[in-house]
Amino acid sequence: MISPPIPPDQPASPLYDSRRARRTQVERSATTRAQLLAAAADIVRERSYQAATIFEVAKLAGVTPGALQHHFGSKADLMMSLLEHILTSGGPGAIVWPDPTLPLSERARAFVHALWAGAYEPPRFLVAWGIYFGGVDDDALRARILAIRQRLGAELTQRTLTCFPELRGLPRPQAFIDLLLASLRGLGVSRLFDSAESRSTGAMPPALDELAVLIEQRCLNASPWQPSPPRTTSPRSSTRRRKAP
Repeated sequence: MISPPIPPDQPASPLYDSRRARRTQVERSATTRAQLLAAAADIVRERSYQAATIFEVAKLAGVTPGALQHHFGSKADLMMSLLEHILTSGGPGAIVWPDPTLPLSERARAFVHALWAGAYEPPRFLVAWGIYFGGVDDDALRARILAIRQRLGAELTQRTLTCFPELRGLPRPQAFIDLLLASLRGLGVSRLFDSAESRSTGAMPPALDELAVLIEQRCLNASPWQPSPPRTTSPRSSTRRRKAP
């Protein structure tokens, strides 16, 4: 039950004060977690995964190392929380998938550019790869990273097939989708070697249009795809077979 507002001429009840304090504590905790995640992302992006120690992250976030451990427990937990936040958060940067009813050429170009702008071009992509590479020697962390990547990979595959049902007519649609996503990852990682001036322009790599052309060609060359008809089961006979006398 929500407590009614307290008139200004009456003192606040202890119950109301405790509820308000609890809400404030939850808000403070969420703010601190957000500050720690942002600080960790900045250090990984600007310096390295190894530089994002508990002490350095806490210092940049303006909290004590004990506060960081209270919220995340360890550096590994912090990095996993950061990775999941980077890869699954929505907001203004969320991917806007093209309508499957658009003409094929327009759909292919919109798809590639949406993936680039929403997943591979933003700085968070490089932060994610910093965590991937930094955690390669930690068996437990690597297993957790692999599980997240498999889950996200399956989602990207399903999104791709939804946008391009024509690809289901390929002999190996998953192999083509893996090639497409690997190409986008490669373009994203190559930005590490671009000049600061080149990165600041925000221009789309010309290779994106080539990927769109490749999608269009593969869709046109695929066999016509038809949804599988629903499976029907024959009704069981109401009479049992009699045993031979």
